[in-house]
Amino acid sequence: MLHRSRHLRRTIPTFTVSACLALACIALPFGVVTTTAARPTGVATASDVFAKRGDNSLRVLHVQQLLIAAGIAVRGGADGAFGPGTETAVKQYQGQRGLPVNGVVDAPTAITLGILPPMAILAQGSSGKSVKKLQQQLMALSITVRGGADGAFGSSTAKAVQEFQRSRNLSATGVADAATAAILTEAADTAATSTPATPAATATDQLASFPVPATCRFWDTWGAPRSGGRKHEGVDIAAASGTAIFAVQDGRISRRQDDHKGSRGGNAIWLTAANGTYYFYGHLSSFAKGVGVGSPVRAGDVIGYVGSTGNALIPHLHLEIHPGGGRPVNPYPILKAASDC
Repeated sequence: MLHRSRHLRRTIPTFTVSACLALACIALPFGVVTTTAARPTGVATASDVFAKRGDNSLRVLHVQQLLIAAGIAVRGGADGAFGPGTETAVKQYQGQRGLPVNGVVDAPTAITLGILPPMAILAQGSSGKSVKKLQQQLMALSITVRGGADGAFGSSTAKAVQEFQRSRNLSATGVADAATAAILTEAADTAATSTPATPAATATDQLASFPVPATCRFWDTWGAPRSGGRKHEGVDIAAASGTAIFAVQDGRISRRQDDHKGSRGGNAIWLTAANGTYYFYGHLSSFAKGVGVGSPVRAGDVIGYVGSTGNALIPHLHLEIHPGGGRPVNPYPILKAASDC
């Protein structure tokens, strides 16, 4: 194995300082230097390929080691040779992370693996059609972008990008790097093909299922003051910790959030119906087994359990309704109509 490592090291081209002045150089953390065609921004794009089938190098060896560390089996082990076993492992990793499954270590895959730093493609201050498309993709996944798709990358767009990054276990930088852009595009395209376009819901729409076992322990607190100058934008349903929570409509899970420091909603889940309306469930104690981003659900399916995570003092379910994926409406009359209260 030591002999092979020496052989691999000799196959890697080296570049002088003067060569790096003519090319955009990227230093990889395992001591290998690669280059891309010079660009004004010096940013790697999704089309750049850093390792592919047929390559034989320390770079491939490092990729294999990272795949194995991520729990992906590489047939043949970490031998530095990019063969069919490594290609299959790369595809498996890409599929698990929501990346385009192409079997090559492109820039998005390299960033997600940690080989390359997440360099911004779009960030605060950017503007134009690319920003507008980014905003539209976020909104298609039921992530609120205050101000809408206006083509201006401001603080609200950065916060929306952070929400998406957290939902996919990416570094929540608030900037769109190659990995974030690729995973977002893949997710938005999947949502577009799996969700037929139908008229947006209205505040008078009915629930197909009550969100918890029958209870009358909910009250109209729409607009009630909350800390930080906020107003209550949902309805709170009191229930014991561990009480089952049901999908109120057929749809898919468009986002899931794990409780974290500073989180208001704690463990939370977003259910998006076919017409684009989404339902936000907050303060869950836990999620139902097998329920994650992209999971299809039917009305009445158990999707989680009542808790008091996040900014909650007692166990209860916080439910919001966003018709057509827009601003929330008062859910109390809708919930009242679905109950026997």
